[in-house]
Amino acid sequence: MDKHDLDCLFVHAPKAHNHYLPFGDFFNITYMPMGLPAIARVLRDRGHRTEVIHLGVEWLEDPQYNIATDTDGQTIRAIGLSLYWHYQSYDVIEVARALRAVHPDAYIFLGGLTAGYFAQEILTQFPFIDAVIRGHAEGSCDVLVDRLKTGGDLGHVPSMLHRLADGTIVDNNQNPAAASSSLTPTLDELHFADLSVMRHPETYAKSFGFPLAYGREFSGAENQAMLSMGRAFFPLFIGRGCPWMCTFCGGNRDTLRRVNGTSKLNWRTPDRVVDDIRQAMEFGYKTMALCFDPTPTKDTYYRTLFEKIRQARLDVDFYFECWGLPTLAFIQDFRKTFPSPESYLAVSPDTGNEAIRKINKQPFFTNDELFTALDRFEEHEVTFDVFYTMALPGEVVATARDTQNQINAIAARYPRARRLMTWTVQLEPGSAQYERPESFNMITDRHGFADFYRVHGGQRADTYSSLGFKINDYFGDERDQGGIQEFERHLQHLKCMEFCFLGRDPRFWNSPAQGRQHCLERRQLLAERRGTALPQRAIGEGFDYMDAIAEEDKLRPKQERHQWI
Repeated sequence: MDKHDLDCLFVHAPKAHNHYLPFGDFFNITYMPMGLPAIARVLRDRGHRTEVIHLGVEWLEDPQYNIATDTDGQTIRAIGLSLYWHYQSYDVIEVARALRAVHPDAYIFLGGLTAGYFAQEILTQFPFIDAVIRGHAEGSCDVLVDRLKTGGDLGHVPSMLHRLADGTIVDNNQNPAAASSSLTPTLDELHFADLSVMRHPETYAKSFGFPLAYGREFSGAENQAMLSMGRAFFPLFIGRGCPWMCTFCGGNRDTLRRVNGTSKLNWRTPDRVVDDIRQAMEFGYKTMALCFDPTPTKDTYYRTLFEKIRQARLDVDFYFECWGLPTLAFIQDFRKTFPSPESYLAVSPDTGNEAIRKINKQPFFTNDELFTALDRFEEHEVTFDVFYTMALPGEVVATARDTQNQINAIAARYPRARRLMTWTVQLEPGSAQYERPESFNMITDRHGFADFYRVHGGQRADTYSSLGFKINDYFGDERDQGGIQEFERHLQHLKCMEFCFLGRDPRFWNSPAQGRQHCLERRQLLAERRGTALPQRAIGEGFDYMDAIAEEDKLRPKQERHQWI
């Protein structure tokens, strides 16, 4: 008789420790990879006892929750941890380490884009991890659990790297017998919106939105009002693949080929997407969010999907992030299908300078084409966001200011523009920046998984102020002296002074001066709650972000690093 309590436990570990002045202490990467519930559902449907635990959700239920303590005494056959985003690197490894200590006989494996990209290195450096599944895992996980139950050969598990008893690391992609199983489900057979496979699905469904941060020092209502776009969004799965090569993106065409074995586009049928929308709404979601627009000039798929949604009479809102620029017909159908002001489109020119955009972004479009699209949004009463990125390869201060000039022009011209946001982006594994920084006049301190593990385990490895690289000669003055940390500090000050958009309502844009004032108000609110003296000085000339951090550190008792175990 099988005495295992679970055949497979899946764990999602957000990045536990982050600190940003207006956010306070927060955890990040609150969304699970979209495929995780679908994979768990496959295992459950095939008779495997399966559960998903989201450590951020568990913290909301009980801030003292410890997964090692909670599962101690259970017999678990396999434990799978999602490592999709590099921000999770430290936390996933440490949770795996803790789980190994209390479950010495469990088979512990990782999956996700970052895990797949660094699979060999992870298995070499961390012997308590038994395997990494590379690529799409809905077939591999089922084969793995089945082989563990029956004592079968793990060399037959598709797309898995694993360690043998003698320590040898074997790549099953080299084994013809490990080809994809005939039982591997198609995309249309997967259920991406069935959250019944996880603990506390209602807490997950109501708590997390964009951006992917949850402030530990704010209440749930305050997180929704101050740190997110006001609603929990359901990340709707449309398809897979990418034909593009943006310099800063770790999910580009070549990296997908390397990790997943293919970058080919694969779309779900619109009817199955509608089924997932219905199921997500049953869990309490009102807004569907998606960012899958690999063929923006070919709008047939989405126009068909929108028609199916209208036919189903689903009272749902949409947040759609466009990779390129939407066609006129797409805009018209979007407005017809989602008339609510809570439905909106987002476009990402990334820079106001066309030459820099052409170096970095695909599909490319001109500024004239961008403004034509924004004119159409306004004409058809579609609310919209516009996203930009600082410190792109090839950019210098002068071209960065082209971005701010474009933001000012959009703000003055379009009443329906909501968020005009400029972010910095950390170095992404698999991006062209990461693969060949020297070709972009960059230096970096992140050369392998150990570096991402190290920085995300540090005290100041913040999502928004840490980059992991320096662009040489970016400023054209004495600020170019020094290393990566000095570059990060100067860039953060430039962002605060000229690009800050922080507002009381995160759905709307603020001018940089208003943003810095609101940042001070947030800092004062958090200091009052901590029982410390209130800061009196907004970030400005002669007082930068790191000065404000140092001031806070003097006022606030030393904080222990947040962790899940």
